[in-house]
Order: sequence, then structure tokens, then C-alpha cells
Amino acid sequence: MTRCPSREGNGHPFPYEDETTARCPEHGVTLLWHGEPITADDLAPEASPDESEE
Repeated sequence: MTRCPSREGNGHPFPYEDETTARCPEHGVTLLWHGEPITADDLAPEASPDESEE
């Protein structure tokens, strides 16, 4: 179970949660899951950080 990051600092379990969404109407927080987190290899070449620009 995911916890709502409320401003009071004492997060609580999201009242509505399923496989794709967690929602807390009380704090106006919505989290969406779209699959595994992306990595640098998932980015288009033009969006990848270019080490030569540093």
C-alpha cells in the first residue's frame, strides 16, 4: 500500500488505490503508474544527456 505524502508530514494510506492509480481527494494527490520506471536507455537520442556539453 502506498502512502499519501500529506503536508502535515504524517502520511496515511491512500483511500483509493488500484493497479494503476492511487488517489487522495482530501489532499488532492493522485499518483499514476504506467509501468516500470524509465532509464536513460529508454530516452530518444536527442533527449539523452550529452556528456560533451558539460
